[in-house]
Amino acid sequence: METMEALDKFLGITETSFNPKQAVAWVEKKPPTTQALYAKDIFQELFQSAARPKQSSGNACVKLCGFIELCARSASTPLSKFAFAEETAWDLFNFFIEWNEQDQHRSMRLVLDFLKLFISNNPDPEVGKVIKTRVLNDTISMIALQSTRPSVKSAMTALDHFLQKKLLNLPDVLDIYRHVHRIPSSQDVTWDEFITKIFNWMDMQYVCPQAGKLLVTIFTSPWSEDEETRFFPDSWHKFLRKALFTNTELLEPIKLYVLVPLFKSDRTQSLAYVNYLFTLQTLTSKDNNDIDVNSVLWLATLEAGKKVGVVDEPDIEPGILPGLHGVTRVQAGVLEDILGHSSHEARSSAVSILIASPSTTKPYAAVALKLLRKHLPAFHADTDAKFRYDVLGHSRNMIKRIHGAIVSLSREHERNFKKAQKSTNKPGLAGNDQSKSPKTATSTDPHAALLQHEAFVHWYLEFLKQELVPTASYQRHITALKATTLVLNAGLVSGAHDECSTTEAAFSLTDATWVRSVMDLIMDPFDDVREAAASLLMKLPSAIVVDELEEFCTRANALASKTARADHSDGVARSQELRCSLATAQKDKLIIPEKLIVELEAKLSAAEKDLALAVLEAPVHGNFASLRYIWEALSGGKYSQQELETLNSLQIRAMTCCIRIWQMVRHVLCDDSPEGHLPEELEEVDGLDTKDVLSYSFRAIHESSNLLRAIISNARYHGIPGFLSPTPGDFEAIGRLTFDELSHLRHRGAFTTVSQTFTSCCQLVKFYPTPSGDQNFLLDQWYKGTLDCIYAQVSTTRRSAGIPALMVGVLSANAEHPSVQTAIQELRGIAQKPARTLDTDGSNLPQVHALNCLNNISKSSYLSKRAEIYLTECFKLSTDSLKSEVWAIRNCGLLLLRSLIDCLFGTSESKISMEAGWDGRTTKISWHKFEALPAVLVSLLEMGQQPSTSAKGSETAEAVFPALDIIRRAGPPGQLKDQLYDSIAWYLGSHLWHVREIAARTLCSFLLRPGWIDPIRALLEESRSSANRLHGALLTFKFLLERLLDVMPDQLTCYYPNVLVSVLEEVSTQGGSFHTCSEARAVYCEIVSFVNNLRVFAAASSTDPSVEHALLQPISMSTGMLDSSNQEHFSSALLSSKQGQAIAGYSVLELFNHGKTPESFDLGSALSSDINVACDMLETLAKASAGSLPSHISVSQHLIRICLKTCQQTDAPEPQIIALEMLAQHLDLVLGKQPAELILPTKEEICLLWADLRSKSMNPGLSDAIIQASGPLLAVVMIQTKQPSDSDNKSWLRSWGTMMGDAGLADKAFDTRMAAIESIRSFSSHVSLSSQTSTSTAHLPWLLALYDALNDDDDEIRDVAAAATAPLLGKSLVSMEAGVRLLAWLGQRFGHTNEFRAHVACRMIGHSSSSGSAGVNVINEWSSAENQLFKAMVFDDALFVVEEQNLYIDEVREAQRWRDIFAALPTHQESDAVLESLKSWTVDGLKATTKMAETDDGPLGWTSKPEVFAICARIVISGAALAERGDTEVSEALRAFWIKGTEFRVHGQVLGMCGLE
Repeated sequence: METMEALDKFLGITETSFNPKQAVAWVEKKPPTTQALYAKDIFQELFQSAARPKQSSGNACVKLCGFIELCARSASTPLSKFAFAEETAWDLFNFFIEWNEQDQHRSMRLVLDFLKLFISNNPDPEVGKVIKTRVLNDTISMIALQSTRPSVKSAMTALDHFLQKKLLNLPDVLDIYRHVHRIPSSQDVTWDEFITKIFNWMDMQYVCPQAGKLLVTIFTSPWSEDEETRFFPDSWHKFLRKALFTNTELLEPIKLYVLVPLFKSDRTQSLAYVNYLFTLQTLTSKDNNDIDVNSVLWLATLEAGKKVGVVDEPDIEPGILPGLHGVTRVQAGVLEDILGHSSHEARSSAVSILIASPSTTKPYAAVALKLLRKHLPAFHADTDAKFRYDVLGHSRNMIKRIHGAIVSLSREHERNFKKAQKSTNKPGLAGNDQSKSPKTATSTDPHAALLQHEAFVHWYLEFLKQELVPTASYQRHITALKATTLVLNAGLVSGAHDECSTTEAAFSLTDATWVRSVMDLIMDPFDDVREAAASLLMKLPSAIVVDELEEFCTRANALASKTARADHSDGVARSQELRCSLATAQKDKLIIPEKLIVELEAKLSAAEKDLALAVLEAPVHGNFASLRYIWEALSGGKYSQQELETLNSLQIRAMTCCIRIWQMVRHVLCDDSPEGHLPEELEEVDGLDTKDVLSYSFRAIHESSNLLRAIISNARYHGIPGFLSPTPGDFEAIGRLTFDELSHLRHRGAFTTVSQTFTSCCQLVKFYPTPSGDQNFLLDQWYKGTLDCIYAQVSTTRRSAGIPALMVGVLSANAEHPSVQTAIQELRGIAQKPARTLDTDGSNLPQVHALNCLNNISKSSYLSKRAEIYLTECFKLSTDSLKSEVWAIRNCGLLLLRSLIDCLFGTSESKISMEAGWDGRTTKISWHKFEALPAVLVSLLEMGQQPSTSAKGSETAEAVFPALDIIRRAGPPGQLKDQLYDSIAWYLGSHLWHVREIAARTLCSFLLRPGWIDPIRALLEESRSSANRLHGALLTFKFLLERLLDVMPDQLTCYYPNVLVSVLEEVSTQGGSFHTCSEARAVYCEIVSFVNNLRVFAAASSTDPSVEHALLQPISMSTGMLDSSNQEHFSSALLSSKQGQAIAGYSVLELFNHGKTPESFDLGSALSSDINVACDMLETLAKASAGSLPSHISVSQHLIRICLKTCQQTDAPEPQIIALEMLAQHLDLVLGKQPAELILPTKEEICLLWADLRSKSMNPGLSDAIIQASGPLLAVVMIQTKQPSDSDNKSWLRSWGTMMGDAGLADKAFDTRMAAIESIRSFSSHVSLSSQTSTSTAHLPWLLALYDALNDDDDEIRDVAAAATAPLLGKSLVSMEAGVRLLAWLGQRFGHTNEFRAHVACRMIGHSSSSGSAGVNVINEWSSAENQLFKAMVFDDALFVVEEQNLYIDEVREAQRWRDIFAALPTHQESDAVLESLKSWTVDGLKATTKMAETDDGPLGWTSKPEVFAICARIVISGAALAERGDTEVSEALRAFWIKGTEFRVHGQVLGMCGLE
């Protein structure tokens, strides 16, 4: 202590001015015998300082390392010995491991540097060797999971540092790994195991950077001093492929933390790796239906290389060729194939490869701009939100790069131009310049590249504008709006330089068409589209927008008044906000809310007189929403005193309106059943029903509450001169209003909104202290009011309506009083009060309200953390509530229990993980934080064992399920583990099946460990005498086997097959309850099936491939279990079902092994005696045989015969459905195999089957199964037919195609549409259309049905349809790209046929012809354009619009696609009836639209309606297509419409389709 005082006194170690040099010099002056002691004392003091909180540990660490390093270099022997002592190094290493894990400082590297010095330069080499061994053993033990210290991040950092500093070589790492794992020297140790351990740690985000850095060091470090020996790209690939194959989620970490550093550290080998991967990937091969691991890695390396600059712009050269300066290029054709691939991941990587660059000014190659033009439309239309998000991110980079490239190229072009002028002015150089040939416009020419980039900008802006047409999908609208915002933010269209055409591009965003297109979307049905459109208009020049905005607001307000739809009202509100925000004068801004309030007051006055009329004709929610948006826009600004007085007056009037609407509609929303309540005075009003009144009331309160929240949000400006804020009186009035609303509302949506406003009030109370300085005056009032509600309010709902929201709102203020602690204690006291069924009628139960308040507190993001310390107490309270006689209290206790469980586990866990339970390794709950919880769980489980009347039946389940669920998901706690095991095992004998099942699943969490077989045997042995307990024990055995296979397969296979078989034999021979309990025998059959199926897994994991595991026969299989003479053995349907499944599963395995089914497999008996058992057997056959063709082709032959026989033997639809689905599956498997004719049914058998199916009763499921099976069946007929041109085949083809087209219509159910496209996919995969008869128009119906499926509303159907086009197009494409290419393919194959020409014309005009109609007959079914326009113009004022069945398809895009096909059709010399009909329809349509154009259009006009816009677009597109063919009459009609449309403001997008200037 004296020494320490002296040191502190003379050296000031704790001061920031401490100098290690002075300290060492001071110690060196001490006697040699005490120098080590002084040094150690200073070291310990510095050590403690460095181990302080993270913020101050950095400098202290520098001082510590500086001191110890100076000691090591000191001439003093005692100091040098101290520095190089083993204890010193070990203390420093432990310090690094602990503190670097928590907070990584750069100064921590100094510790590693000293350790390297300590080991390398130690005067005593033995000490250095010892510390090296200890440090490296500990480091590698942590990485290899052989250490109890959870400091893997620090361990990886240390190992990486030592490898880079050459302290050890790679072989040394393997030697230490062998030593740590105690692997015998005779056994080889490879890098696979150790590197796999490192990759496994990359699951954790915080470890990824260190793990990636260590892997890069291992991959690039030499094995020894010889530089030739190292890991090469083929070895990299082996490790990376294995890691990615094991866990696909590692792709992003590998890309960021392994591949990018690899490219930076070793360009040569990285380029070699890219070329190596190109030879392995399958994306660009003919068989590219799926993306494999090699392809994923290839794309990831290209993406990483492009970001680093190793991969250059795409080129037209073949293959991937090394370029100059260590750069590689991707062939443009290769990249194009990936950009259209069906995999989202592949396309996202391809976009990144195409766009990314380390330089933001590097110009794009011409081929890259071409690829962007071709594929961006498909990217914007993709329905995958994540993919579109990625595309927008890449688009942001693309816009920045194009902007930078244009600026850079412009400057370079200007410099070159000035140089050229100077050269021409010099006489001596003029001749030389003339002698040179002029430079051609290539990509290397700055001027040519500049023109290419400017042209792309023009195209891109035009593309974005076209994406905003009314008929486009939500995905295209929102993506285009966000991309346009990116363009504006980047300054790309603001005139990047003086002479380039981006100045023109800037004007293109401010023309009438742009403004009209964006403005119409303010009334879009989707909220985020409305918000994005309004935000975009705010960024445009106000002068351009204001001109149209006034008229738009007028029309929008009229539309919203007619429909009262929420989207229309919100659109009106956003347009009013735009008016206010774009107004230049403050006076003009204030006039807008004043007019709105006047209008609102008039509507409220009318509603007070006649609510029914107001509901039908004068909705108010749009006015409230408008005021809310405007108030938000006005907030935060500084105003004059006069303006503040005006705003305060408007604020008071707005508040008064909110109070008035509440008084008007409270009787609707406060009814106990508001969804079905219609006040008596409104019952006789014609055209008025419950939904109208409820919608009016709810939306009025919803928007008025939002307005109040906008008003009180300005409370933070209270007392600041010049800023708008509510007065204390206004603030209190709003608080009291929202309190009143919350305490009485019963409509869930309404009180959800009001609760947010009340919570805001409570949180802003602090800005309004009372004169006495008490900021909590209002909070105390509201808290007491909430308690009064708890005691007084009738319990009308099980969730207590708005009372919990009141309590949460008050506590969210985080005030000293009322505090969370006070509230929870008081609520617990109320909830604990006893209640008896005889003493209450169930309506006056404050316990219910108190429990629900606690429930909401535990779920609140504001309060859950502060309430966490009371979790165990609340858990005990909830379990006590489960004992109550009153059902309402038990129910609320159970709800509270569920919320508390969510607090324990969090809400981010996936449903699959929750249902699976604990995995035996991870820590789900920090049991040390809730030390009393295990005891509560024990008491809860013991409560269910009590024989009292309150713990029987369903009440037992209510009591024990939460406790079982916690243990099942988190695993057993260390405390009271044995007691919990015994308590849970007791429930295996419960008389309730569900209790036994949950107990069995929970018990599995105790047995996920080595040696689990002994406890299972004990459970089975103890359960002989009780049927229920035996059933529970067998369930435990079954669930444990399944869970072990998922998380610990090695612990399962070590007992297979002998031990598992012996356990099962013991059960079957023990007698007793086993033979009398059918449920136990059913579970036993399931276990037998599992063990049989386990044979495949065990064989795969066995080191001896010659091992053959015998199959275990299921019980009673050899005796014919479905024989009528043995029916006494099958006392339950469940047992019969499970035994049937066991026999079917065993039969499939026998087919695999011996090519025949066992005698016990008698499906015919099941079909005649029990259809349900037969269905179970068929489903088992289908599942067991799914996925791959067996090694013996006769297996599929047997299964196909079983399916055909099943359809013949029964009239019941259910087994026929399963049989037909399995038939389709196996025909698909064998059609591509050889020799296929050995196992295919004959044409006669197929005809017989078809006739038999048509003669039987039909249900939707069987109809879908027939549709699905028809494709492969027809493929069999076509393959077996010797004469493909047979008229019967053509008739079959046409009728089948017609059936597929009908089944794929938008109004059909999803299952029917999916069955149709699956059928088409099967047919297209196995029937080649390369023969001479492939151009037969008999194929047209199914090919057109395939094209329609590519435009289906459902993603899954489009994906299958895209897969069906792969055999035709030779590529696996995304649905949108497949649709474009399929149309081109159809035009090439069938363009010369009249039937296809007729279909083209039909599609151009939007006529949905029957796909089976042939020839020109289809044109007779056309509806005139005038009739279509008349129907589309009919106004729909329904409150709730019926959604279209297909929101994906865009009628305009379809018309343009078919127009392109029409333009490519060969011209017929003779009279073309189709062309004449199309001309007649188009001319009549143009006349009708020209006449309609005399009605002024403008913003939100008649062409803004999607249906009308689509018809006009079809007419104009058809007219333009015919005009291009030289039709004068059509050209004149088209120009007449264009002139009239220009005069009367017809939508610019429609006029642009005319192709006229």
